[in-house]
Amino acid sequence: MDAEGKAEGKRIQESVSTDLVLDIHNGFTIDERDLTQPSKGPGYYMVNVWINGEDAQRTTAVKSFGGVHQFKERLAIGLDSSAYKYVYIELARGICTKDPGTSNGTVVMGRAKIRLPPWNSGNMFTSKVNLIGLKSDRSVVVKGYLHLSMQLHRYLA
Repeated sequence: MDAEGKAEGKRIQESVSTDLVLDIHNGFTIDERDLTQPSKGPGYYMVNVWINGEDAQRTTAVKSFGGVHQFKERLAIGLDSSAYKYVYIELARGICTKDPGTSNGTVVMGRAKIRLPPWNSGNMFTSKVNLIGLKSDRSVVVKGYLHLSMQLHRYLA
């Protein structure tokens, strides 16, 4: 032992926590509302994000016109294991009283499954992510996109 009471040659293991920092910039969706009906005004859209089913986060709802959405919001999701490989994203339109299939008026416009950055990376990754939906014949169709950036942030807990 040295004069300060520290054991020589031993390292102290500090716990490191990791967050996925996700910046959601903007996006576009193709809205398939009946164009023969009068418009009910702008739509309200939000993005739901999760790694596993228990830790879902949501952006604040934004008012959108013509299918263009400006979120400009940052979400931080704690990652407690390097076993997580994907982040799941869905864009939802809220307050839709015309769709009888929903109880609270929320309609999912499109979904995406995105591979997480490499676990040992600290770089910022920016991409345009396609949002996928299902047509009535169960075929897959691109419903829009989101521009987003993500980065793994590590810090001492």
